[in-house]
Amino acid sequence: MTEKTWTVVASDQLLKDRWIDLRADVCRTPSGAEIAPYYVLSYSDWVHIVAITTDDEVVLVRQYRHGVGKWVTELPGGMADPEDISLAEAAARELLEETGYRATETPQLIASLDANPATHTNRVHTFLARNVVFDRPPALEAGEEGMRVLLMPMAGVVGALRSGEISQAMHVAGLSLALLQAGYLRA
Repeated sequence: MTEKTWTVVASDQLLKDRWIDLRADVCRTPSGAEIAPYYVLSYSDWVHIVAITTDDEVVLVRQYRHGVGKWVTELPGGMADPEDISLAEAAARELLEETGYRATETPQLIASLDANPATHTNRVHTFLARNVVFDRPPALEAGEEGMRVLLMPMAGVVGALRSGEISQAMHVAGLSLALLQAGYLRA
């Protein structure tokens, strides 16, 4: 069976700034049904980094997330900037900015996943960095006020995944794949 895509009949840009690009499409399905408006969010690609110290601790961050209105435990990460030479460099930069930890080697790409293929155009790239070392205090941005760095032993990370303490779906997926790749989880 041939997989057919929708046709975009019209598109209206509703909002665009440095954080968000929202458009409303008028779409036609292969059977001719019209779906309108269909909202699409265009973002820059995101990077996450699973950073493991020489003591087998994972470097995590705890920060307020306004969408859910609570503090959450996550991987360090953020948007890939146009100035970044590579996605691996973007991941290492985010690690240093948010935690003060430095990757001692080029981070290894673990997975590139669709953030939310129903409505988002971007991908999230998860990297693994082993033997990270503390270099300097974090350099936080305005929206990261109060962010805390957590060093979590591997057993605690696995427990946090199982309990839902680490609950952001893209972080759970990337972290699980990285720990599997690094030999801390079994298939």
